[in-house]
Amino acid sequence: MPAYKRGKKSRPSSAVDTPVHVDVAKEAEPLANFRESGINNLYAVAKPFKRTSEFMSTGRWKNLKQVIAQEQAKDWPIEFPTYWSIDAPPSLLPQKKYCDITGLPAKYTDPKTNIRYHSAEVYQIIKTLPPGSEQLYLALRNANIVLR
Repeated sequence: MPAYKRGKKSRPSSAVDTPVHVDVAKEAEPLANFRESGINNLYAVAKPFKRTSEFMSTGRWKNLKQVIAQEQAKDWPIEFPTYWSIDAPPSLLPQKKYCDITGLPAKYTDPKTNIRYHSAEVYQIIKTLPPGSEQLYLALRNANIVLR
Protein backbone atom coordinates (compact mmCIF):
# COMPACT_ATOMS: atom_id res chain seq x y z
CA MET A 1 0.00 0.00 0.00
CA PRO A 2 1.45 3.42 -0.89
CA ALA A 3 2.35 5.77 1.96
CA TYR A 4 -0.16 8.45 0.94
CA LYS A 5 -3.13 6.01 1.24
CA ARG A 6 -2.33 4.69 4.70
CA GLY A 7 -4.90 5.58 7.31
CA LYS A 8 -7.34 7.12 4.83
CA LYS A 9 -10.79 5.64 4.44
CA SER A 10 -12.15 5.18 0.98
CA ARG A 11 -15.27 7.16 0.12
CA PRO A 12 -17.82 6.47 -2.56
CA SER A 13 -17.22 8.40 -5.73
CA SER A 14 -20.58 10.22 -5.49
CA ALA A 15 -19.53 11.81 -2.17
CA VAL A 16 -16.29 13.08 -3.68
CA ASP A 17 -17.92 14.48 -6.81
CA THR A 18 -20.78 16.27 -5.02
CA PRO A 19 -19.86 19.85 -4.10
CA VAL A 20 -20.75 20.96 -0.62
CA HIS A 21 -23.00 24.03 -0.71
CA VAL A 22 -23.27 26.11 2.45
CA ASP A 23 -25.94 28.78 2.60
CA VAL A 24 -24.43 31.61 4.63
CA ALA A 25 -27.74 33.50 4.79
CA LYS A 26 -29.50 30.58 6.56
CA GLU A 27 -26.68 30.29 9.11
CA ALA A 28 -26.90 33.98 9.98
CA GLU A 29 -30.71 33.83 10.37
CA PRO A 30 -30.82 32.75 14.07
CA LEU A 31 -28.42 35.53 15.01
CA ALA A 32 -30.61 38.11 13.26
CA ASN A 33 -33.74 36.71 14.96
CA PHE A 34 -32.04 37.01 18.35
CA ARG A 35 -31.17 40.67 17.74
CA GLU A 36 -34.75 41.42 16.74
CA SER A 37 -36.25 39.59 19.71
CA GLY A 38 -35.35 42.33 22.16
CA ILE A 39 -33.80 40.00 24.72
CA ASN A 40 -31.08 41.85 26.57
CA ASN A 41 -30.45 39.46 29.47
CA LEU A 42 -29.56 35.87 28.57
CA TYR A 43 -29.93 34.77 32.21
CA ALA A 44 -33.66 35.60 32.08
CA VAL A 45 -34.25 33.26 29.12
CA ALA A 46 -35.48 29.75 29.94
CA LYS A 47 -32.95 27.12 28.98
CA PRO A 48 -34.71 23.75 28.61
CA PHE A 49 -31.41 21.93 28.06
CA LYS A 50 -30.05 22.92 31.49
CA ARG A 51 -30.85 21.04 34.68
CA THR A 52 -32.89 23.04 37.13
CA SER A 53 -32.47 22.92 40.88
CA GLU A 54 -35.68 20.90 41.36
CA PHE A 55 -34.20 17.94 39.48
CA MET A 56 -30.68 18.17 40.86
CA SER A 57 -29.84 16.01 43.85
CA THR A 58 -28.22 17.46 46.93
CA GLY A 59 -25.63 14.67 46.87
CA ARG A 60 -26.26 13.72 50.52
CA TRP A 61 -27.04 10.23 51.69
CA LYS A 62 -29.54 9.80 54.51
CA ASN A 63 -28.84 7.41 57.33
CA LEU A 64 -31.49 5.02 58.67
CA LYS A 65 -32.43 7.30 61.56
CA GLN A 66 -33.20 10.17 59.15
CA VAL A 67 -35.22 7.90 56.84
CA ILE A 68 -37.30 6.57 59.74
CA ALA A 69 -37.93 10.08 61.10
CA GLN A 70 -39.01 11.24 57.64
CA GLU A 71 -41.37 8.27 57.24
CA GLN A 72 -42.94 8.73 60.68
CA ALA A 73 -43.65 12.38 59.90
CA LYS A 74 -45.88 11.42 56.95
CA ASP A 75 -49.39 10.01 57.13
CA TRP A 76 -49.11 6.48 55.78
CA PRO A 77 -51.98 4.03 55.24
CA ILE A 78 -52.11 1.32 57.90
CA GLU A 79 -51.17 -1.53 55.52
CA PHE A 80 -48.29 0.38 53.85
CA PRO A 81 -44.86 -1.23 54.57
CA THR A 82 -42.22 1.16 55.95
CA TYR A 83 -38.73 0.77 57.42
CA TRP A 84 -40.01 0.92 60.98
CA SER A 85 -42.83 -1.59 60.44
CA ILE A 86 -41.24 -4.39 58.47
CA ASP A 87 -42.77 -7.74 59.37
CA ALA A 88 -41.37 -10.80 57.66
CA PRO A 89 -43.45 -13.93 57.27
CA PRO A 90 -42.15 -17.10 58.91
CA SER A 91 -39.44 -18.86 56.95
CA LEU A 92 -40.30 -21.90 54.87
CA LEU A 93 -36.82 -23.36 55.44
CA PRO A 94 -36.22 -25.69 58.38
CA GLN A 95 -34.58 -24.20 61.46
CA LYS A 96 -30.79 -24.60 61.58
CA LYS A 97 -29.42 -26.86 64.29
CA TYR A 98 -26.20 -25.99 66.12
CA CYS A 99 -23.95 -28.00 68.41
CA ASP A 100 -24.76 -27.35 72.08
CA ILE A 101 -21.08 -27.60 73.04
CA THR A 102 -19.15 -25.84 70.23
CA GLY A 103 -21.78 -23.77 68.42
CA LEU A 104 -20.87 -25.30 65.04
CA PRO A 105 -23.58 -26.70 62.74
CA ALA A 106 -24.82 -29.95 64.32
CA LYS A 107 -25.21 -33.02 62.17
CA TYR A 108 -26.03 -35.44 64.97
CA THR A 109 -28.19 -35.71 68.11
CA ASP A 110 -27.41 -37.89 71.10
CA PRO A 111 -30.50 -40.08 71.62
CA LYS A 112 -29.83 -40.56 75.33
CA THR A 113 -29.38 -36.91 76.39
CA ASN A 114 -30.96 -35.17 73.37
CA ILE A 115 -27.86 -32.93 73.04
CA ARG A 116 -26.86 -31.91 69.51
CA TYR A 117 -23.21 -32.36 68.57
CA HIS A 118 -20.93 -31.63 65.63
CA SER A 119 -18.46 -34.52 65.46
CA ALA A 120 -17.27 -37.70 67.16
CA GLU A 121 -14.79 -35.69 69.26
CA VAL A 122 -17.62 -33.67 70.77
CA TYR A 123 -19.59 -36.87 71.37
CA GLN A 124 -16.71 -38.20 73.47
CA ILE A 125 -16.96 -35.04 75.60
CA ILE A 126 -20.74 -35.49 75.96
CA LYS A 127 -20.23 -39.07 77.20
CA THR A 128 -17.89 -37.80 79.93
CA LEU A 129 -20.35 -35.17 81.25
CA PRO A 130 -21.58 -35.78 84.81
CA PRO A 131 -25.25 -36.70 85.17
CA GLY A 132 -27.59 -33.72 85.26
CA SER A 133 -25.19 -31.34 83.47
CA GLU A 134 -26.78 -32.07 80.09
CA GLN A 135 -29.89 -30.30 81.41
CA LEU A 136 -27.84 -27.09 81.66
CA TYR A 137 -26.88 -27.34 77.98
CA LEU A 138 -30.48 -28.07 77.01
CA ALA A 139 -31.66 -25.09 79.10
CA LEU A 140 -29.50 -22.79 76.96
CA ARG A 141 -31.66 -23.55 73.94
CA ASN A 142 -34.91 -23.90 75.95
CA ALA A 143 -35.11 -27.65 75.34
CA ASN A 144 -34.65 -28.83 78.90
CA ILE A 145 -37.14 -31.12 80.56
CA VAL A 146 -38.33 -30.03 83.98
CA LEU A 147 -39.75 -32.85 86.08
CA ARG A 148 -42.09 -31.87 88.93
